[in-house]
Amino acid sequence: MSALSSLIRLRTNLGVYRVQMAEGNPITLQFIADQISSQLPGVTLTSPLSFRPYSETASPSDPLAEGTDYTTRLPNGAMLYTFVDPNSPPPGSEASKATKKTITKDGNVELQSYEQSVSGQAFRPGMLPLRSMKKHWTLQEFTEMDSAFQFKIKGGGASFCKAVKLEVNEAQSFQSYLRDRQFHQCRMGYMYGRVSEGEEVEVEFVYEPMQEADDTSFNLVETEEAEKERENVEEIANLIGLKKVGWIFGHPPREEGFIFSGEEVLTAAELQLEAADGVEDTTFVTVKVTVDAEGKAEFNAFTLSKQAMEMVAEGALELMAEPGFCKVNETFTAIVEGKGAKKIDNAFWLQNVAIKQGEGQFVSWFPKVNRDGSIQTHAALGSQLSKSGKKGFTFEDCMSDFQALLYLTKFFPMSDVSNIIEGIKKKKIEDGYKIMISSMAGVDGAY
Repeated sequence: MSALSSLIRLRTNLGVYRVQMAEGNPITLQFIADQISSQLPGVTLTSPLSFRPYSETASPSDPLAEGTDYTTRLPNGAMLYTFVDPNSPPPGSEASKATKKTITKDGNVELQSYEQSVSGQAFRPGMLPLRSMKKHWTLQEFTEMDSAFQFKIKGGGASFCKAVKLEVNEAQSFQSYLRDRQFHQCRMGYMYGRVSEGEEVEVEFVYEPMQEADDTSFNLVETEEAEKERENVEEIANLIGLKKVGWIFGHPPREEGFIFSGEEVLTAAELQLEAADGVEDTTFVTVKVTVDAEGKAEFNAFTLSKQAMEMVAEGALELMAEPGFCKVNETFTAIVEGKGAKKIDNAFWLQNVAIKQGEGQFVSWFPKVNRDGSIQTHAALGSQLSKSGKKGFTFEDCMSDFQALLYLTKFFPMSDVSNIIEGIKKKKIEDGYKIMISSMAGVDGAY
């Protein structure tokens, strides 16, 4: 079967790339690879193309196979997923890497970028001319193609998430760390817990990954050590029976009306897309923490609208210097209150979520990982285990601490940590593990 011209989107770790599929060819893995190579010079794929998003720890569950015709499975605008080399040119800049020789009116030969060569003919900025996509177009086809790049901006509406119940000790610890720095530094963490039948998120613990932060933003550290730690966190959460249900971030006070930065909107949307496996309803929630004019900590919870998720998935929103706004990618048209808009107030996307307080099923005594001034040591573990046998606490109770379990992964293989967690669930950790942990912590006999 031959393919009509279509657009395929590639969601990567750097953003969303767009690749035109010329008409008259079956859309196979090799054909897609050839189009990527010719249209995205300098962009190097480091993982297989997949129909489903990559998780932080897993390989693609639905990779494309050699020799298969995917024409019917890849309609216009279809999304594929992969990773690219971090040094690849980012989306929006890749076309400028391709050049061709052009003879000017005065007879000189100049190198002209691909964007320059088609700028006057392109269907939309950054796209091919219509005839380069397909020789003949009907009015309906043209209208459908054009409408795919238009967004009529709507208000946030009601959230699919009914409420978020924050574990009181975890919330207090997060805001206390920010307060110790006079709320002069940004900070983020992932929230793990469960979702009730009533679409209410219940947070059990917060994991703050390795990060670098200042007073305006945060950046996750991308090293083998950081990646391994995040993998261990996911594994521990899964063994406990929890999952990533949201994220939390803190920031210094801002001017009135400035609620989310562009970076925070894009991050929240990306995380919702990952949690929902696409542009679908999701309870994945964002909690922001700051301080008001009186110095009191403020917690607010939100989800982003599905339209925000869709626009981020399409690559229609970009960062800009003006705080509180996102720029509309030039390929797209955004209509706000009947008028075209080059930027959009981030408040448009926000859906309020009620916040409740709750007490988790685990203790939260062990020092937090990746915090300045918070050191996880054998001595700290010993101090924690010394509570065993006192005030009704058992050895298993003392070890039912996410941070302590994460600390164990530095010294025990995950198979052993899995057995320890199973023992915590059954209220009976094997004596052999108790002896090893107690010996490591310097509190022999604590079990």
